[in-house]
Amino acid sequence: MNSTMSVLRAAVLGTLLVGILALFSAPVLAQDADDDGLSNEQEAILGTNPQQADTDGDGLLDGDEYFVYFTDPLAVDTDADGLSDSEDPYPRVLTYEDLNGITTTEDSLLGPLGDLRLHQIVQIKVGNVITIDWTNFLNDDFTLRETDFIISFDFLDPSRQDYQGNGYYRPVAGENGETLMEIRLPSYEGIFEDVIPWPGNAMTISDWIYHLYSKPLEVGQTWEFAVFYHELLRWGEEPFFRVRAEIVDEVTVPIETRLGRREYRAYEVRAVFQHVTFNDPFFRAFLGENPELNLQAFITAGEGPQTQIILRYTTPFFRITPTKSVGFSDFMVQR
Repeated sequence: MNSTMSVLRAAVLGTLLVGILALFSAPVLAQDADDDGLSNEQEAILGTNPQQADTDGDGLLDGDEYFVYFTDPLAVDTDADGLSDSEDPYPRVLTYEDLNGITTTEDSLLGPLGDLRLHQIVQIKVGNVITIDWTNFLNDDFTLRETDFIISFDFLDPSRQDYQGNGYYRPVAGENGETLMEIRLPSYEGIFEDVIPWPGNAMTISDWIYHLYSKPLEVGQTWEFAVFYHELLRWGEEPFFRVRAEIVDEVTVPIETRLGRREYRAYEVRAVFQHVTFNDPFFRAFLGENPELNLQAFITAGEGPQTQIILRYTTPFFRITPTKSVGFSDFMVQR
């Protein structure tokens, strides 16, 4: 009898031990008290209310704001354009940083169709700090209509006076009704001004990828347009690239965020920038005859502009000081 009871006690204790071990070894599921797509721990990082699914009351769940719309779950109107995030077709302000850590840009699209503006604040740190505050006024098909910008030079050398100047691209009519663009480029070296023929379907070198924005996207689509690089005009080169962009694939793009790694389904865009042979001997030798530059971008496969996010894109750059160089900036969205 005692032997039988000992066996039973051992069996019961064994079962309890197995249950306790299973309890402690089971994965702990993150709690999401308000069912908004963010765990309580993630809400603490962002400062959102873990008991309120829509902390700012703009009609979007906190988790969707952070992971889907890329808006601020603590602000009703992330881009401060007068429209709430749920009503705004382009509700976000995004920061991009190039992988070299030299250039950052803060982008926001403002206004409805008919009054579209792309606002970009670009900062370049190469010893001296150059900041360009762009406002590009866009046509409804996301081509450039005109531009205002302020450029600032913050010199590392304290003996040099910092500089700030205003520039613009202004459309004007030619004698025969053709579209021309009046260009004003300020610099600490002086003001450059010119009037040039302007193709109707042009973007600038820093915002070329926005030409594909707010459009239904699918693999196989192509676009042809022009890209304007005003520094080339200042240097006496042809300022336009001829661009052919194509959506070549649908891929998964990983993004590191404050809340951990996230993967996004995105369209891969490849763009070929073609240019005539450069006059400058260095650029001509470096790039060859009839040069082509191959660029890339990734845009989330959203259902519309509210959820179409440019995750990553490249732009070319040309420099003549302190030494001549050609390269690429590879920008990644920051979250």
